[in-house]
Parts: sequence; C-alpha cells; structure tokens
Amino acid sequence: MTTAYHITEDFFFQAEAGRSRGGRTSFETLGGNIQLLTESERRFTYYDLSLGYNFLPGEAFLGRGIAMTNAFYLIGGIGGTDFAGDTKFTVNFGAGYRVVPADWLALHVTVQDRVFQSSLLGATKLTNNLEARIGTTVFF
Repeated sequence: MTTAYHITEDFFFQAEAGRSRGGRTSFETLGGNIQLLTESERRFTYYDLSLGYNFLPGEAFLGRGIAMTNAFYLIGGIGGTDFAGDTKFTVNFGAGYRVVPADWLALHVTVQDRVFQSSLLGATKLTNNLEARIGTTVFF
C-alpha cells in the first residue's frame, strides 16, 4: 500500500508498506529434508518513507485532441525490512513514470531497489531486492 503527498509540483513524500511470502530455497529443495526458515520467517514485510522528485514534467499527446500531464520521477528513502525473524535498516531508491489522464486519476510504472544487509546464512552480505510495479492513483 502506498500513500503520497505532493508538497509542490516537483517534490512529494511517499510512505509505503508491503508484504510477501517466500517459498523454499533451491538449497532446501535439493537438500531433501532441510528447512532453513520456518513458515513465519518466510514472511517478507517492508515499510519506508521516501522523497520523490518529478523531473522532465510535461504532456503526453494522443492524437490531436488528447493531452495528458506526465512526469518521470526519482525516488529514494529509508525504512525497515522484516525477514527471517529479524528487522533490517533498509535504503530504497528507484525511478518511475506517471501519466495523469484525468484530474482525479494517475497511472504509473515504478522500479525500485530495496537494499539491506543480511546474515541469513552466516556471512553478512548486502542484498538487493528489486521491485517493479504498475499502479493507479486516485486523487481526492
């Protein structure tokens, strides 16, 4: 779930929260009766607060009579990720494209990376968790 507040035409704040569940790893599948994580530890939950910047604002034209406001945007922020029974400090960054076909509706495509340190298998390593999404926004 995502909530955004547009401070100006160029800048906006965005708060996000999401949840997913991981399946068995290839090590668990190939290793037989080995279980690295319990079912509750397979839950992946994230939350963050980000600052976005609209760059290249303009209009998209469809034919002669239809013009829609659009913008490419950059976004970055901080938050937390709960996975494998541990909460990790997370940095997120990404980019997206937004088009506004009506004064109450926006369509957007966003790609983000959530980066945090994990020591799941003993050695601490930096993990990248890519997210791509297509969404709609309703303005009120």
